[in-house]
Amino acid sequence: MKTSHKILIGGLGALTPIIMNLLVVDFMLLKDLTFFAFFGYLVRIIVLFYLGGLVAYLHKTEESPVKLFELGIVAPALITALLNGGNVDVIKTPVHADRTASVALVSEAFAQPPREGEVKTYQLSTQSPVQQFFRGLTGSIPKEVWFVISGSYPTLEEARKEARKINEPPKGFDAEIYASYRTKAGYDVVIGANLTYDEAQKLRQKAVDAGLPRETMVWTFPR
Repeated sequence: MKTSHKILIGGLGALTPIIMNLLVVDFMLLKDLTFFAFFGYLVRIIVLFYLGGLVAYLHKTEESPVKLFELGIVAPALITALLNGGNVDVIKTPVHADRTASVALVSEAFAQPPREGEVKTYQLSTQSPVQQFFRGLTGSIPKEVWFVISGSYPTLEEARKEARKINEPPKGFDAEIYASYRTKAGYDVVIGANLTYDEAQKLRQKAVDAGLPRETMVWTFPR
């Protein structure tokens, strides 16, 4: 069998774990595909194909296409498993208790409408081109997806009042108002956004120690 044929068979074997990983793991990566993430993903495919072909080439005495195909699977499968293992985020259980005001103190009809940029929306932090490239290359998942919410309120005026109180000394937190992601209406007072889980937990504990409600919660997007 020609050397080029052996390399091709080994490379095709290397594509098997890539395809399986695409269907099971990388599907979420490709949902938010950018040019740089695609380029990183393409580099990953080329490298794994090369490794599969290299393994097949090194087995110079092997002539069985089936065995060459199987040999090509081994190294890419191990590397893919290591990448997936490094990207697994242990499922954490955030504090789910909400502190929601049951009675609106100020009618929304007479409340001051939101100023431009005053009410934020929950969203992932923007990645740099380098971060996008490595996301495609390694299949890494953003870790800065956690928020610390001190309370939820049915009216904007109540949320404003709570945010002002939190931002005043001696508490001095940087509270902002977010449109609720968990309900169709209402507002959240957020004291920390786009944090890692550990950062969010530390901020929550700091907030509780400073006198904020114990119901202050760590939250992330639904899985």
